[in-house]
Amino acid sequence: FIGKLFFIFSLIFLIAILFITAIYFPLEENSATQKVVNIPSGTNAKEIVDVLEKNEIIRKNNYTFRILIKLLKLEDQLKYGEYNFSPSMNMFQILDKLLKGEVIVYKITIPEGYTYTQIAELLDKKEIVEKESFLKLVNDGEKFWEGYLFPDTYEVPKEYGAEKMVKAMLSNFNQIAIENKFTEKAEEIGFSLDEIIILASIIEKEAKFSEEKNKVSSVFHNRLKKGMKLQSCATIQYILEKPKERLDENDLKIDSPYNTYFYKGLPPGPICNPGLDSIIAALEPEEEDYLYFVLGENGRHIFSKTYQEHLKNKK
Repeated sequence: FIGKLFFIFSLIFLIAILFITAIYFPLEENSATQKVVNIPSGTNAKEIVDVLEKNEIIRKNNYTFRILIKLLKLEDQLKYGEYNFSPSMNMFQILDKLLKGEVIVYKITIPEGYTYTQIAELLDKKEIVEKESFLKLVNDGEKFWEGYLFPDTYEVPKEYGAEKMVKAMLSNFNQIAIENKFTEKAEEIGFSLDEIIILASIIEKEAKFSEEKNKVSSVFHNRLKKGMKLQSCATIQYILEKPKERLDENDLKIDSPYNTYFYKGLPPGPICNPGLDSIIAALEPEEEDYLYFVLGENGRHIFSKTYQEHLKNKK
């Protein structure tokens, strides 16, 4: 009986030693290899172990890893995404990454002046969001968020999702709006924040160079004060399915609330997502009597105060 008991305890001890060894000793202790491993959304714990085995991060037929996950009750806590793993990592190190969701993040720059459709296409191409989900969220929510998707560089993982991405961009806008007192400054000059963002989006599209933005802003502010039509080509381009290099007379006659050749005042919403320079320009127009501008050499504008001057500048 004592012999049998000794044998059982010895066996249990041996199994425990092997189990602990398997947990703490990696597949290749001195390996410098780093592998990008993708854990797809919806993958269960068993399938995660299979992915790790297939990518040679852990040993084949790794029942120890499966048992460890069960013992620690982690089946529903492991997060999907793209990870950097190495065969030099032990099981606890791998599990720690999966539990914390320490996925690979990518820097994605949203250019100033992009429309929400262009942003959706860029993010879809980079595998950050699904285009249609992003478009639906921006367009079908409590508010049409064109203009508020702040152009910036974002660090996000692949398959981040439309909801999280929109939330991150809106949160960024709100933070910058608070820091720069957009609402207070808008009210000081008799505008709402929405009106300033609409105006900023037009400035963004009309002015290629930062140093011109305050002058372009003064033209639009002066026209609004005088009850003149804004006559911005950028608003026509927004209506068209595809932008044109040169607009024709028929384009200027399109009956749309965004057509500022047709209707006075601001269009009903922003025509792109403006950057900080354009928003500040909308809030702080240059104190000039400019009413016109025309594109000159090297993409720069020539500004004028009278229609006669404007006609001369157009020649």
